Amino acid sequence: MTLVAPDVLTRPSPSLLSRARILLAILDPLRLAGVVLFVLVWQVLTLGLPAIILPTPRGVVERLVADFWSAPALSYYGVEEANLYGNLIYTAENVAIAVVIGSVIGILAGLLSARFGIIRAIIDPVMMTAGTVPILVAAPFLLIWFGVGRASAVCLVIFYVIVILYLFAQRAATNLDPVYEESARTLGATPAGIVRDILIPATVPEILGGLRIALAGAWGLEAIAELLGSQSGVGKVLEVLAGATDPQGIMATLLMLGLAAIVVDAVAAFAVARTAKWSAASR
Repeated sequence: MTLVAPDVLTRPSPSLLSRARILLAILDPLRLAGVVLFVLVWQVLTLGLPAIILPTPRGVVERLVADFWSAPALSYYGVEEANLYGNLIYTAENVAIAVVIGSVIGILAGLLSARFGIIRAIIDPVMMTAGTVPILVAAPFLLIWFGVGRASAVCLVIFYVIVILYLFAQRAATNLDPVYEESARTLGATPAGIVRDILIPATVPEILGGLRIALAGAWGLEAIAELLGSQSGVGKVLEVLAGATDPQGIMATLLMLGLAAIVVDAVAAFAVARTAKWSAASR
């Protein structure tokens, strides 16, 4: 008969602890407290300001619910989708396309530049310059090249994501201790095996962190890009509502965009925690 120590019986399983960490990472009490404090301050400010300047939180939420599925007034201003839902889907599609394409290019370029000096010498000046110059500077050129449709907005976000992921991937690969790769070569590992078994697992956690940062910025940048002439999307809705002097509608649209970004970030945080859980376990 095998005896089991009492503390082993009461000790939480590793999988349970991992799930608890992931849940706390997503539902951070401090974040929730910050949201509550923001709403309270907002409500207090509305007591001394007219609704045309600052609508109440309740009014903004009611407007969001009312316009989410149907907002006929938007069609009068040339918006193709006369509701907030359709415009959010349009913006989300652009963000998804841009993040996928930009991530692939940025990660590959960053990893290659960290391992090949000639590639780094060629790409680094371009990326460093792009990282210091405001990304919206490229908007007029994209409008000239691709017009005012979806392509120009997507290309602008792709450019932004490439720069972010390039820097994160390059730093992650550069910070990897060379002793691991040298030991693998000593044991007869092939270059492909080193990439598969050492480089990728070691760099994934930091790259995924950069992906979350790029994803968070992509929402706002896409909305700004849509202000430049798109006929659909959250940015277009904000443009027409600003022209109509409708602060309640503007804040309802911004609230919808913020909630969408928060939900996507929570999903990304869960995916990062699950994918890179070995990194957290080794600390």
